[in-house]
Amino acid sequence: MLRSLASEFVTCNLSDQRLTNRLINLVESISENPELSINAACGSFAASKAAYRFFQNPKVTPESIMLGHRLKTKERCSEKAKRILVIQDTTDLIYTQFPSIEDLGIKIRSKEGFKHDVRGLMLHTSFAVSSEGVPLGILKQTTFTYDEIKAKRGQAETCMRGINKTIPIEEKASHRWIEHLKDANQLCCDFNNQVVHVADRECDIYEFLQVAFNEKAQFVVRSSANRRTDEGSDSSTIDEKLAASPNLGVVTVKKDSEDRTCQIRSITTYLRPPQRSSRAKSIPLEPLSVGVVEVREVVENKDPIHWRLLTNLPVKTFEAALEIVEIYRQRWSIECFHRILKSGFGVEKARFKNRKRIENLASVLSIVSWHIFWLYQLGRNLPSLDANKIFDKITIAVLKKSASQVKVLIGKRLSIADALIIIAKLGGFLARRGDGNPGMINIWRGWRRLHERIALMEAITYG
Repeated sequence: MLRSLASEFVTCNLSDQRLTNRLINLVESISENPELSINAACGSFAASKAAYRFFQNPKVTPESIMLGHRLKTKERCSEKAKRILVIQDTTDLIYTQFPSIEDLGIKIRSKEGFKHDVRGLMLHTSFAVSSEGVPLGILKQTTFTYDEIKAKRGQAETCMRGINKTIPIEEKASHRWIEHLKDANQLCCDFNNQVVHVADRECDIYEFLQVAFNEKAQFVVRSSANRRTDEGSDSSTIDEKLAASPNLGVVTVKKDSEDRTCQIRSITTYLRPPQRSSRAKSIPLEPLSVGVVEVREVVENKDPIHWRLLTNLPVKTFEAALEIVEIYRQRWSIECFHRILKSGFGVEKARFKNRKRIENLASVLSIVSWHIFWLYQLGRNLPSLDANKIFDKITIAVLKKSASQVKVLIGKRLSIADALIIIAKLGGFLARRGDGNPGMINIWRGWRRLHERIALMEAITYG
């Protein structure tokens, strides 16, 4: 097992040391067996039964599971001297294939709108990342369904035309963005470093921007709406002002494995507050002074890049605007985290009885997924780091034995970069000259094969 993974759960608030010990044993089994079911990962009927009882225990909640990890995440964030990025995003957990699971939402929102025949949960996460791209941990995670939000406000249908304009932000699903911002600010209030909140277009909510200003929080949010500005008699749109601004320079953005050349423009302006009905007004909305950075692809393609980034950080120079682009680029980290959670550890494959068990499992798998991602990014950012600081002795021994088999040349001291190459090659990575860095699929498949070898060595050594 990784040296530091168990420490994420030692201070869990489960009110019973036996539950904490069971959680650590369960995490060890799951982390060593990505892509396997709970039953297969546990390895025996007794261990599987204990796992199901653990997830159903009333003392076990997502908050209690996450507590120790949140404290460790705060500790890691406070140790960083540079900027901390708090990335928010939502993903759906679909369980339509398991109709017996209780208490799930019937309507799940997707790109095509609300699906009436899809059952599942929405998972919203605040993910802390260093400015170098190393994932530091999960600051907050919540689950919800649109059904339950509709029921709380007595709404007959999920998608009623014009109803959002008559409902205060506190009664909307979008209020989760504000809740997570406030929670992260409170958790990070004593940090000496800079904290920047990063989000995609779904977070382009005026109330979110207003709360960020009220809380003195810094943000980079991709805009979904071409908002009107508020500068006296001038009420031009953001796009009109950007079109009239000079081109600051070009930047290369990778999309669909292609390098695309994009122009960068920036402006500083005041946003006009949207109109709200008297019932929908919950906080005063004022004109906000924001910087806008536009990244637009030079050559028109079928799906051209066009980012319109709102921020309260400086944007006047090309260097400042480029820094905003680099901050937004780090948002891919949470997409990778979701991919590991869903594809690597199969959170959507769990056939549990009810929503409570799924939420508890999702919390455990989220921490394990973060840890695998952290290891992967650590190898890319600190390739010369001594692997002995990350892995225990028997894992180091197995890695060194495996190195000759997969033809990886290593020195006397095994580095974290070499360890990851060995793991990736066990997972099918070819490591040819033009292959670049291994992907996460090779890492988690190789991780499983590595632990199969560790189990065999332990059986031979200790009986």
